[in-house]
Amino acid sequence: MLPNVKNGAVVPFVAPANRLDALFDRLMGEDGGMSPQGWARTPMAMWADDDHIWIEAEMPGVSEPDLDVTVHKDTLFIRAERKPQEGRRYVYNGRSFGRFERAIALPEAVDADNVRATLKDGVLCIELAKRPESKPKKIAIQAG
Repeated sequence: MLPNVKNGAVVPFVAPANRLDALFDRLMGEDGGMSPQGWARTPMAMWADDDHIWIEAEMPGVSEPDLDVTVHKDTLFIRAERKPQEGRRYVYNGRSFGRFERAIALPEAVDADNVRATLKDGVLCIELAKRPESKPKKIAIQAG
C-alpha cells in the first residue's frame, strides 16, 4: 500500500486500532505534549515483589553512553538521547530522535546505593532494592 501524501510529506496509514492514539497525537502533538522530541511515550513496565521494584523501558537505538539513570528520593529519572544514523536520506521515518527524559514516581522507598541497570537488545532493565522499612514485616502471633 502506498503511503498518503499531505502537503508534500509522507503520512502513514492509521489502522483502526491506532485511531485513538492518532486523535490524541493531533490534539496534543505527536509527543502527547510531553517532549519536543516525540518519544516520551516510550513503552515501559514496572512491577514489584517484597524485596525489589523492576522497571523495563524500550530504548531501541540508544547506546549506553547516551543513557543516564538516576534515583533521587522517591523518583527514578531516565535520560537518553537517540541519534539518527548519519548518511541516511529517509523516504519515510516514523522514529523520533533527540533527547528524552522521564521521571517515574516510585511506589515505595528504595535503596539508592543498591540499584542495577542493564541495557540489552534495546531494553533498559532496572532493578531497585527496596529499603528495609518499605518491606512487609510479618508479625508473629503469640499464644494468648
